[in-house]
Amino acid sequence: MLPSMTGKMMKKRILTVALALALAPALAKDFEATGRGSAVISAGNPQTVKALSLAAAKQQALVAGINKVNGPDSAGDAKVAAKLQSILDQIADERFVNRRSQAVGDAFETSVTLLMDDKEFRTLLLDAGIAANTSTARSFSVLAVMDEFFTTPTDLKAPLEELEEFSHEKGNSFKDKSIATRSNKQSNASAASSASSIDARMSASGKASSSHDSRLDASGSTAVSGAARDGYGSAAIAGASSGSISARDKGQSSSQYAASGSLKASSASSSASASASSSASLSAKNVAAEEHDNVHYKKLIRYQPQNRGPEKTSLTYNALKGQMQDYDLKVLDNDLFKSKYFQNKPVTIEQMQQSADLAKYVGFARSDAKADFFMLGSSIIIDSGRSAATGEFLCTGVMTVKTFSTASGEDIASETTSESASGQNANDCAANVSKKLASVGGPALSARIQEYWKRRNTYGREFVVTLQGKDLADAATRGLSKAIKAIEGVEKSTLRSQTDSEYQLVVVYKGESLKDELDDRLDALPAFAARRSRVESDQITICMSTCAPSAAAPAAAAKGKKK
Repeated sequence: MLPSMTGKMMKKRILTVALALALAPALAKDFEATGRGSAVISAGNPQTVKALSLAAAKQQALVAGINKVNGPDSAGDAKVAAKLQSILDQIADERFVNRRSQAVGDAFETSVTLLMDDKEFRTLLLDAGIAANTSTARSFSVLAVMDEFFTTPTDLKAPLEELEEFSHEKGNSFKDKSIATRSNKQSNASAASSASSIDARMSASGKASSSHDSRLDASGSTAVSGAARDGYGSAAIAGASSGSISARDKGQSSSQYAASGSLKASSASSSASASASSSASLSAKNVAAEEHDNVHYKKLIRYQPQNRGPEKTSLTYNALKGQMQDYDLKVLDNDLFKSKYFQNKPVTIEQMQQSADLAKYVGFARSDAKADFFMLGSSIIIDSGRSAATGEFLCTGVMTVKTFSTASGEDIASETTSESASGQNANDCAANVSKKLASVGGPALSARIQEYWKRRNTYGREFVVTLQGKDLADAATRGLSKAIKAIEGVEKSTLRSQTDSEYQLVVVYKGESLKDELDDRLDALPAFAARRSRVESDQITICMSTCAPSAAAPAAAAKGKKK
């Protein structure tokens, strides 16, 4: 029993160690620089020669690191050279790794690699006052916007919700709007009965007419009166009256004509009745029938919870701003400007990206917040539940951020980071993974921003210079082009576009202020005496009279309408 328990405990301990290693704090961005130094073998005993060689290698590694951060040959500056030893003294000996030594001729050479945290190394330069690019980057502010989402993992084998619906409808309907009538057989029987009755009446009428024949007058009124007294119908009366007149005209007896007339009328009436009965039986049919057989089936499987929107507080956003502040970057808080622009309308980054709000807000950030760069990002924290091995809550996080110029849209720093963490509960786990995301993504983004400014200081910054005016003369465009090329520090000037009202150049400049240098030269040209100018980050606009509205004007106008 004891060996079995020991085996289980060992398995659990191995699993716990593996999980701890997987969830260990991620390494921050590493900084590497290699140096090589040497000492003359005859300079002293082997220990002294080895120490001198190692010290020279460490110093060269530090010089390589400073040049890597500040730019080529920046360590050759007298101010930087004076700080080398003080900075070197603050770096622990174990930070110099991969030491290799060998004798080359009469010299003893050593090579080492300086390996330390990127933020730590840059902080050393910042504290020493030689972080050249940091001071440049500090002059350009960044407005950061980030949404954070808290969700659960997608598992296609274990759906979160499954819904099935089935319905079957069946029906029948019948309508009959026909008028109730007798059948053809009944109509025929009724007609036969009427005929027999009329024949009987006709026989009785003949006898009555014979007995009263002596009382007939010229008009036949007596026969008519007698027929009426015997109770005959209207058809018989009409026949008797007609028969009386015919008998008087042709010399025949009134009884014969009365019988003949009555028979004809009776036959016509019977035929009409039968025809009407048959016609009514056929035309009165109006039948409507309906039949239904509807089947409905629906199956819904939901693998991910409904998006409830971003969290009210972004833990990753706050931690990321702290990391960027450690790099001495000027980060503007978005909450103040977002509430000022959108007021009581809550807007997420996704909503801004799917509409014109993002472009308007970036314009607002440039005009009102004076932000040179816009940082847009999101973090997704996934709750993975409780660990069966440790009992702690596990979670993973993904952070995606991009940083671009508010004036030109140029991307200067983008990063995607994923990390894992654990905690006592879901909220504690979310806070831990947010810190890890920021501790890895923050230095990476900050280093990219610093690297951007290092390259701009080294190779020049790109400016777009635009000349605006009505019917621009060639003398004005040539004057501007010559003035720009005459400025010290202009590496390149390229024509981008030219129209009757606009002349645009792309200028690569390495110096302090292109605008100031350009003003000094344009002041000497009479054609530009009445000029106006506008500067928006790397966009310089020179107007011969009045400048057209800038790209930020629509955003400011929209903000005014909201108020």
